[in-house]
Amino acid sequence: MRLAAEQFADAGFAVLVPDVFNQISPRIELGYSDAERTKAIGLWESMDETLGVADCYAAVDALRAHPSCNGRVSVLGFCLGGKFALNMAANGGIDACISFYPVRVQDYQESLFSLKCPTQVHVGDQDAHIPPAVQEILEKALNKPGQQETLVYAGAGHGFFNSIRSFGYAPDAATKSFESTVSFLKANVS
Repeated sequence: MRLAAEQFADAGFAVLVPDVFNQISPRIELGYSDAERTKAIGLWESMDETLGVADCYAAVDALRAHPSCNGRVSVLGFCLGGKFALNMAANGGIDACISFYPVRVQDYQESLFSLKCPTQVHVGDQDAHIPPAVQEILEKALNKPGQQETLVYAGAGHGFFNSIRSFGYAPDAATKSFESTVSFLKANVS
């Protein structure tokens, strides 16, 4: 998360990363070893996602009040954070949403048809967590180019944006999705 936050800060955006596991293990930082991934999955399975989303809304409020922010706030999330971001786009209170490879889309697919802000979703066509049927749900729900859209990257799997993972990183997809996200943010929150 730190690396992605730095990338977007370097692109000129005010960035704040919420501590979504705060309720269980405050300030935990996890890497990508097998043991750390297992721990992250355990934290996810034992967390109250409603409280995680509430922590994200608290971060939005804090960022919106910060002097470096123009008052317009987008959320951006990866994996579980991508799910939280889409939840927030459906519930309102944010100005834009970017979701990278959101998990368990089928659990909340109906809400995708009533998003309350511009939303951009990035998925790889080889993502086992987002199979073709789920990609189709996303593309059907988010089909207003420039406002609500799903961008699918050929040959990319889950985690394609993350250059420090030992698996899954897809440099071309990461570069294209970063450029698209920056353009989207400039159009919607700058």
